[in-house]
Amino acid sequence: MAKKISRREALSTGTVAGMLSLTHGAGSESQMSEKFTPPPFLTPWSPPPNHKRDLTPGKTPIRLASWSSTTTLDYNRDGGISITDMVKRIRDAGYTSGNASIRRSIWFDATDSEVKELQAALAEYDVTFFDMHTTGSNIHPDPEEREKVYRYTIDSCIAAEKTGCPMVTTHTGSAGYERAMSPHKDNWTRDTWKKSVQAMRTILKDTAGMKVALGVEATNMTAMNNPRAHLQLIEEIGDPRLKVCIDPVNMINLGTYFRNTELIGECFDLLGEHIIAAHAKDTYILPNKMSAYITEVAPGKGILDYETYLVRLSRLSYPRTLLIEHIPDEEYPGAKKYIEDTAKKVNANIYH
Repeated sequence: MAKKISRREALSTGTVAGMLSLTHGAGSESQMSEKFTPPPFLTPWSPPPNHKRDLTPGKTPIRLASWSSTTTLDYNRDGGISITDMVKRIRDAGYTSGNASIRRSIWFDATDSEVKELQAALAEYDVTFFDMHTTGSNIHPDPEEREKVYRYTIDSCIAAEKTGCPMVTTHTGSAGYERAMSPHKDNWTRDTWKKSVQAMRTILKDTAGMKVALGVEATNMTAMNNPRAHLQLIEEIGDPRLKVCIDPVNMINLGTYFRNTELIGECFDLLGEHIIAAHAKDTYILPNKMSAYITEVAPGKGILDYETYLVRLSRLSYPRTLLIEHIPDEEYPGAKKYIEDTAKKVNANIYH
């Protein structure tokens, strides 16, 4: 008669057998990585063994910009600095591109002479005005607040068109009341997605005839938090002016944190030339917390694969701007140096 095996023994035997099959049953390590499919409870999955990166650079240079307090194109008539000097100090800081981000941009009301001075200074110092950045929830549940965000975005498009800025960055938004990037239980519903699509359609329709593109930026806590969502939005709307302002850090969660090389690859594989600009910061999980706390840090102080990021930007067909953002003013020089050093390491060309 066969010997009865206790439940504890069976579990123990099964565990050992399972581990043996992982370590010995698949032959070589490369064969093991090809055959091994992690069980459902191993989520988020760890990076695959021996994952190879393609770091072949392209020939397209990358322009750098900075969102520090002294390197934007947020012109203030009462700020004690001319438009020309505002552009010059961007160049003097080692950057070749700039953006504006204040509500009701001064450029909306700019005079013809101010616009001419801006364009002349941009040409003289070889600086591009790459983005008129907006922040707001285009699907805000409060109709009055939603109208304010809509008006802000439309006015930014008008200001961008007026100055020759090719892009306005925006977000689809959140179903919550707090911010455009706030978590809410309804953010991943079909109804919220439909509202997001309609909001972008409305902005594009009401700015029809303009050259300025609408660059949608991902935000972690909304449905627009991965490259597949970007592609779905582009395909559903079908307007060539709808583009992507890529920000891999805004797509990071526990499932992508240690696999951000693959995430970056997926972004460029799926979105390619739809990418009109890029953001630069870094991602870091605080190591001494029991609950996951994923935060933003300066480039080089986290784990984002900047080698892959810069290489993929260098393969696009024309120069994109990479904007360093969301860090204290004193950290921008170090972040810039890290990006430049990393680019040099992988032979990606930073525009100078």
